[in-house]
Amino acid sequence: MKVMKKSEWSGYLYILVGATLWGISSVVAKSLFNIGLPPVELIFVRLTLATFILLIILLIYDRRRIIISMKDLPYFLILGCIAITGMQFFYYYTISQIHVGPAILLQYLQPVWVSLYAFLFQKEPISRGKVAALFLAVAGCYLLVGGYQIDLLRLNKVGIMSGLIASFFFTFYALYGEKGLKNYDPWTLILYGFGISTVFYMILVSPAKIINDGHSLKVWIAFFYIAIFSTLIPFGFYFKGMERIRATRASITSTWEPMVAGVAAYFVLGEVLYPLQVLGGIGVIAAVVLLQLAREKVSPSTPLEIRQKE
Repeated sequence: MKVMKKSEWSGYLYILVGATLWGISSVVAKSLFNIGLPPVELIFVRLTLATFILLIILLIYDRRRIIISMKDLPYFLILGCIAITGMQFFYYYTISQIHVGPAILLQYLQPVWVSLYAFLFQKEPISRGKVAALFLAVAGCYLLVGGYQIDLLRLNKVGIMSGLIASFFFTFYALYGEKGLKNYDPWTLILYGFGISTVFYMILVSPAKIINDGHSLKVWIAFFYIAIFSTLIPFGFYFKGMERIRATRASITSTWEPMVAGVAAYFVLGEVLYPLQVLGGIGVIAAVVLLQLAREKVSPSTPLEIRQKE
């Protein structure tokens, strides 16, 4: 029996802490939506604060990560304007429309789309295990969103569609971001991706409106909490963890996030999932684990993945 090294233990711990912070942050975001804050305004404030905080940190500690080649500017424009902008909007819009647990679990369909992409466009063979995982994901998603109950499905229809679209943007971000990791540090991708997306959101939200809205101190604390504890700190822990364990194992470990979100939403917001929805969520997580394990067997040295979460 292989004994886990101390560095591996710490790697899993880093991922679990980061996933916990992401899960709690989604409940904070939902609380803001419940008092009438539009998702697009939260996204704009979150991106703006996170970008400036990260920029200041890099200026102080590692200015080299700020430098990019001008020939790569089109890449960063697509990353920011399309991948991050789309993923951010549909992710938070989904949270504003349906319960936090299902909203986050829909994001975890990303490995399913990656596997299908690899099969259709990269001619990667698909094993029986992957096929079983895909069916498990579809069945789990059906139960998770309440497909067995017509009234529940009708009530959540817009949110469910938004969540599925968000998972597509998350997949595009993962695949497209992986290309950038060949030449740039993850923090560089986040800095420019967030920064460019912030500029894009200025078209939708005026900075003056945010200031003139006169948000309470409690709301501004929530803004800073989401910018710091949903972005910078969990990303830091996630990257630290990825240095110690494989990317596939980090992805599997991060499925702790929707569990934390579901429990936090129950205690803080009073959101309750039906037993069959819980069963569906377990099915989605099981499918993610199977797909990631299959990926690890195919490519043991999977490159560092980047995440852009809630």
